[in-house]
Amino acid sequence: MKQTLERALIEKAWRDPAFRTAIETDPKSALQSMGVEVSDDVKIDIRMQRRDTLYYVIPPSAEHADDAGNIINQMDLWQSAELFCWIMPQALKLELLGMRQSYRRNNE
Repeated sequence: MKQTLERALIEKAWRDPAFRTAIETDPKSALQSMGVEVSDDVKIDIRMQRRDTLYYVIPPSAEHADDAGNIINQMDLWQSAELFCWIMPQALKLELLGMRQSYRRNNE
């Protein structure tokens, strides 16, 4: 079985200090160096987790205050391979799937 994009990204960041710096300063170029195709209109934010820090990612609020109660309808919870839980809009789910496919295609 081939290595997943997420696993390859983590292992490369652990082993390569220059890559680790690149994923925080220019994540698109870092991903592209791994054979990942990233759309121009998608923003990427990669953080190196610290052992002494707890991170929360807060999804964006509804565009209209009256819709705030429906936030889960705007942002779906999406679990992937029991390892990751993503909170993102449908369009970004499709972008992530495309990135994973391009990684597999370019690293076979």
